[in-house]
This record gives sequence, C-alpha cells and structure tokens, in this order.
Amino acid sequence: MTTTSTVPEAALADGRPLDWTVVVPAYRGRSTILDCIDSVKPALRGRNAEIVVVESSRDGTVELVRSRFPDVRVLDLPRRHSAGAARNRGAEAARGRSIAFVDQDCVVPEDWIDRLEAHLRDDRVGAVGGSIGIRNPQNSSGKALYFLEFLHHLPSRRPATRDVNFLLGCNLACRASLFDHVRFPDRTLAEDVLFSEAVRRRGLDLVYDPSIEVRHWNREGWGEFLRYNDAMGRAAAQYQQTLRRPLVRPILRFPALVFLAPLATLPRIAFGLRDQGRLLLDFLALSPACLVGNLRWCAAFRRELVRPSPTGTSALPGDDTSGPGGGSRHLPGEPTA
Repeated sequence: MTTTSTVPEAALADGRPLDWTVVVPAYRGRSTILDCIDSVKPALRGRNAEIVVVESSRDGTVELVRSRFPDVRVLDLPRRHSAGAARNRGAEAARGRSIAFVDQDCVVPEDWIDRLEAHLRDDRVGAVGGSIGIRNPQNSSGKALYFLEFLHHLPSRRPATRDVNFLLGCNLACRASLFDHVRFPDRTLAEDVLFSEAVRRRGLDLVYDPSIEVRHWNREGWGEFLRYNDAMGRAAAQYQQTLRRPLVRPILRFPALVFLAPLATLPRIAFGLRDQGRLLLDFLALSPACLVGNLRWCAAFRRELVRPSPTGTSALPGDDTSGPGGGSRHLPGEPTA
C-alpha cells in the first residue's frame, strides 16, 4: 500500500484533527477520476481537509492520480475491493472529523461540502446525502439506465426530508465517529441501502436533500444496460430478504408479484422528473426501453428469491445471526451486542 499525504505536516504534528476527508473508491477509473478530483478540490477550499483515493484495479489509476495530484492520498490495494469495502478502508484511513464519499465517475458542485456540513450540525443526523444527476445525457442507453438506477434520487428543488428510504454511497457524508459503530457491507450493489438501515437502527436520522446534486457518468451500451438491470434485481432481492420490510413481504412470499413493479416504477420516474421538462421528455421517449430493463430487473429479482440457499437462510454475506435457527437478524456492519 502506498500513501501520499495532502495535509501540511505542521497540521498533523500538533494533533489537530482535520475538518474533512473525502473518500473516492476507484476501480478501473482512469477515464473519469481526474474530473472527479478536479471537482472535489474547490469544494474543500478553505478547509483543513484531505482527499483519499482507494484504488484496487491496478489499471494505472494510482500512477495517474499521483502524477496529476501529488497532494492526494492514494491507498493502492493489492486485490480487488468491493465499493463497500473500499469505502470502509477509506474511512479507516481518514483523518477528518467528517467524511464525505463520492465515486470515481462523479463530479460534485463547488458548494457540496458546505451544504452537507450544514445538515451535519444537527447532532440527531447520522448521515446526509443528495441526489444524482447525469453527466452523459447524449447516450440513450446510459440515460435509460440512469432513470432506473436513480429513480429514488432524482434532482429537484424540493426541501430536505428525514427518515428516507436510503442514501447513496456516491453522495453521502457523516461524522467519522459513526464508523465506530457502523460500516458498509462488503459488496458493490445495495451496500448503501444496508448502511443506511444500520444508521437508522442506531437511532440516528438520515437526511436526504435532493438539491445537493452530484453528477454521475452512467454505464453505456444496451448489453450493459440489460446486464446491470439483472445485477440490480439480484441485489434488491438479497437485501429485501434481509430487511423484510412489510410492503415487500407479499412479494417475498409470492415472487411472481414482482412483475407488477413496472406499474409503480415507471410512473414514479415520470413523477420525479415532473419539474425537469427536457429529462421528462427524454424519459417518455425511452420508456419502452425502461420497461424492458425493469422487467429484466423483475426476472432477476424473482430468480434470486426462488434460488435455493445453500445455508437455508436469506442473510447476506457478512450478516450475523444468533439463536436457534438464526432467529435474530443483524445488518452487515451493525454491532450485534
């Protein structure tokens, strides 16, 4: 592992904590990570802060970042890490009192840290997150996937809300002390859903501010569109079996009911885009593709539900169970005591 420092040695020598650490998990990110870091630096201007890149692909990203940004700390990991595991490694290395997370294929606004920080001044808030915009709207397959992947986190000017479903790991901030109690599960899809639930179970609030928009470069190609909808469907089935929320229990019992999902999903996307005229028109034009993608999601969700479990339990990898037959269920990263 190689680490390069972004903080003046004088600031570290007297033991003063940094204000912020921004963690950027990276895997095969050569084409996007420079734009990401370029956007983060202005958001940290005037603060005692650092950027930590956690890289595990060995594709030259480490050397690229080091040559362009010698003040950025780079954790050069010898084996591939999931998004959740990479964020945990970044949190372990962080020297800031607060930690923000953004992905390698995203760019942040200049007031990103200011606005996240404002919500964290409330001690009842465990984590705060924002919405996701689109960086490559010219690509039809990427845009269709954007609508389906981020339907719960579309940008808007509506006020911040609490007790939300979940926050996204690519636009999230919390106090560093939260990681004394909660960690991301070691997985790449749904890790932020489970992290959000673990924060909620600590008795802390989740704040979602849809006006804090991070823009994301979406996957491209219709083959990738179908493959990723499959992956999202499988991940959703896994975490729903862990959380067993009341509204989903009928589907867990009768998996074929999941094919009704497009009746709710597509109108929800249209409703979420109601104040974004151009994107709403784009969604309407792409709605047949979105329907196909959502049905692929449904089929993968159902296959995962009916697939025999080798352990006889629906717990996710890293889930802890206790008692006869695994009677109590805990989220990955959540203390069992």
